[in-house]
Amino acid sequence: MKWTYCEQWNRLTEAPMRPLTPEQARARHESGELYTAVPASEGDSAPELRVELRLETGYASVVFMDEYARDELNYQFTLIDGSLFLKTARLYRYGASQERGGYADVESMETYRMTTDGVIQRTVEGGGVGATESRYGIDVSKNWEPVPEFGEYASLIRRDR
Repeated sequence: MKWTYCEQWNRLTEAPMRPLTPEQARARHESGELYTAVPASEGDSAPELRVELRLETGYASVVFMDEYARDELNYQFTLIDGSLFLKTARLYRYGASQERGGYADVESMETYRMTTDGVIQRTVEGGGVGATESRYGIDVSKNWEPVPEFGEYASLIRRDR
């Protein structure tokens, strides 16, 4: 997969903010500074996902976007003992809305927070209602990922976990 790079993705304009050359992005990867990788797209089609990395703070995120360029699913990882651990998964629902990108209002949101010792807390918010439940003793071994080499994000961007 070919990637394009930028400092951050602008959800309102659906475009990169401050594009980076591959060499600049590699330098940021190696130093741990924030950068975003987006699969190279053809024509005017919006990307399906973006990878945000800021390894100096132990942060990595994969955001899957829907056909309207809205955040649909966000996996947030944290660096623990040299590996990335999926600590939060957030699913966004927009109902029948066809608003684009950052202009769309979320109708509901479902958040899963995971710990390395197998606790998963699920929170559902939307329509003025919120509910939280916790589960214990869950196998979270699939939540671990190696820190990717620059440009090699295939393992990190797996949607099904």
